[in-house]
Amino acid sequence: MKSALAILAICASFTAVAAPGRAPAPAVRAADTLRLAPTAANVKRVRAALHAARSENDKIDQIRLLATLYSRSNASGMNDAIVGELRALAASPSRRIARSATYPLAQAVGADETIEILLRAKRAGLMESEEVAGELARALRFAPREQQLRLVQLIGAEQSRYGVDVMVAGFGSKLLDPMLPETRQAVGELLRRTRIDFPRNADSFGYVDAIRYAGWLHASALTEQWVSRQPYEITVMAHLDDPELDPRKLIAYLGTPEGKELMVRVGKRGPFAGAVRRARDYAAAYPHSLRVQKIVSEIYGSWNSLPA
Repeated sequence: MKSALAILAICASFTAVAAPGRAPAPAVRAADTLRLAPTAANVKRVRAALHAARSENDKIDQIRLLATLYSRSNASGMNDAIVGELRALAASPSRRIARSATYPLAQAVGADETIEILLRAKRAGLMESEEVAGELARALRFAPREQQLRLVQLIGAEQSRYGVDVMVAGFGSKLLDPMLPETRQAVGELLRRTRIDFPRNADSFGYVDAIRYAGWLHASALTEQWVSRQPYEITVMAHLDDPELDPRKLIAYLGTPEGKELMVRVGKRGPFAGAVRRARDYAAAYPHSLRVQKIVSEIYGSWNSLPA
């Protein structure tokens, strides 16, 4: 479920309600929450509002806001207090409250505990496989290299397309370089098992599908470069030169900054001539798609600017 992506979103409105017998805290407007700095004072203020919240919805709003005040640099000096609060809330008898606290808690602790929290939440029915895999993929970026292999294996075990999508988002050398060789091997195997396809309807060119495919191909080529020492260009061109490849995939990759950069790096029109021709043929077959027309026009312009 894509709700996992939004779990740390700042609530649209926030009103701090004082505990009985105490003066009410000043109301915080929606615009203010977008600028709420991770300071000790703000953590204390949000915790007080959380404890004073009278409805489940209000409490969930404060949980989400509290989560935004956690930072890996511990800017507020209050990370331990935030994590302690989230631990208690994750054990709440209210499933909605427990679920709301589980997401930020899993992101705030070490990799071993993250795994334990997520798998426990799945067993309790608080999270589905897609959500668990997505959070495991997010944790991969911050986990010590010795623990990354287990995270990759668990993402694969969930058989989640969403988990792979999260893993390849922003994929690059910053993630791959520190990995142990066996972890990179596992990433490569996972990517090979989770190839991206467009919808069956040939006239359907979705922006999300295009981004997912381009991200998958980019991550696959980068990983293959590490695992087999095969240059990035060779892996990508092997895909683009496949005559059976869906032309929408050609458009999806060549329309990205990575695709355009690859054309510049190769430096000649010849190697891309077939792919560009097929992309233009697809665009001509579906002239009603303004998005496709724009992308293909940009691809052609980038290609045409190269020397023959």
